[in-house]
Amino acid sequence: MIRIAIPGAAGRMGRNLIDACQRAEGLQLGAATERAGHNLTGSDAGLVAGGGELGVAICEDLESVTDQFDVLIDFTAPAASLQHLEICRRHGKRIVIGTTGFSAEQKHQIEAASK
Repeated sequence: MIRIAIPGAAGRMGRNLIDACQRAEGLQLGAATERAGHNLTGSDAGLVAGGGELGVAICEDLESVTDQFDVLIDFTAPAASLQHLEICRRHGKRIVIGTTGFSAEQKHQIEAASK
């Protein structure tokens, strides 16, 4: 079972990714995050996504849940994606980035981290 982390869990893409994770064989939601101060922090990610309860509370700090996922799937914003990339790099986690709008310099940072 591959444990997935979804940042931006309460947003449109985050909810869709949580739903897809629930439906996919071999995947399990391990962590869900949202920006600091979001009103859904502490809520069950499965319920927020419109499905059943998963027992995964949306938290504010990705760093605090790195032991709960294997792969992070990021569809947030360029600045947030780069922060997530650095956390994943430091902790030896895989990351899939679907975020768009990166500058040439930011794309270079992502490429460098991929090596």
